[in-house]
Amino acid sequence: MEEKRIVRSVADSLTRLKEARGNVASSVDTRDVSRHLTRVSKPSSPSSALKKAGVALIVVTPDPVTAVPGVALIAASYATKRHEPAKLGDLAAETKKILRDIQSLSL
Repeated sequence: MEEKRIVRSVADSLTRLKEARGNVASSVDTRDVSRHLTRVSKPSSPSSALKKAGVALIVVTPDPVTAVPGVALIAASYATKRHEPAKLGDLAAETKKILRDIQSLSL
C-alpha cells in the first residue's frame, strides 16, 4: 500500500513538472534565443564589416575621393583578419590541448 502511494506521488510530481516545462517552453520567444545562441557560437567578425564598408565606398561612389578610404578599409580588414573573436570550438580545442599538456607533465 505504501509503495502505491509513493509511485502515485512520483507520477503526480512528474506530471506537474511536465506541465510547468510546457508552460515555460510555450512562453519563450525562440527567435531571440536562437539569435543570442548564434551570436555566442558564431561571433561577428569586425574584418568582414570593414571589407563590406570598403567595397561599398568603391562600388557605390566610384570617384577617386571615396576610392582611397575604400581601399584603406579593405586593407584594414585583411590586417585585422587574424584578430578574429574566439569561437566555442576554438575554446574547446585549446582547453583539450592545455589539459593534454598538463597530463603529460610528470612530477
